[in-house]
Amino acid sequence: MKKLILLFTVASFVFTGCTEKEPEEETIIIEDEIRLSLSPNYDGQPFDLNTFYPTQEGYSVQFTKLNFILTKVRNGSNTLCESAVYRFENNASLIWQGEGDFTQFSSIIGNVGVGPNENHLDPAALTLSNPLNIQNTGDMHWGWNPGYIFLMVEGKADTTAAQTGVHDMNFLYHVGMDPLLKTLSLQSLNWVKLNDHLHEATLALDMSKIFNGTNHTVDIKVERTSHTSPGQEPLSTKIIENFVEALTIE
Repeated sequence: MKKLILLFTVASFVFTGCTEKEPEEETIIIEDEIRLSLSPNYDGQPFDLNTFYPTQEGYSVQFTKLNFILTKVRNGSNTLCESAVYRFENNASLIWQGEGDFTQFSSIIGNVGVGPNENHLDPAALTLSNPLNIQNTGDMHWGWNPGYIFLMVEGKADTTAAQTGVHDMNFLYHVGMDPLLKTLSLQSLNWVKLNDHLHEATLALDMSKIFNGTNHTVDIKVERTSHTSPGQEPLSTKIIENFVEALTIE
């Protein structure tokens, strides 16, 4: 009996094997991606939110926030990304990642901030996949009328002559409004292959230049706050122009 069962099983297997279709191979296409990253520093020192740094006046500062928005980043007719929101507390190294061919972006030009056509749209009406949707920008928006906050830098400082170590003075720079939209232009990006389908270019940001740029210096003891309100535009101009200068190719 066991022999008969064995023969039946083998026969069934052979019969079934002759009639079943071979599984079709599925082709999976993996799109090439590019990543724009950031490596912030403070006058060459590693940057984080838990370290005290000296200013040109001899103050001691600690940063508590670093956020900014880039838009219309492109090289000629090739668009790298329409918008990117960088929030240090969410991801200290990532500006943007998406589909693209790194060979098309040896150089880039774009905006720090949001252009007038998009700056006054309702951010809640944008799709969730849009970085400028209010859920993605969070506190980087004043409301639909004034628009987006292009750059946010916040922190605290010890501005005493004795440098007591008590950082009890806050500084806050929220830069926005259409006239302060700035152009960022970067040449000779260095694209590094991370794997067969991902290349990365890294930008450097020297936060010390926020206070000490080529054309502008900011003394946080007397220039500690700007929401880009009327009368505060000159300080906001200093901050965002210093920021653009501080953002370079690593």
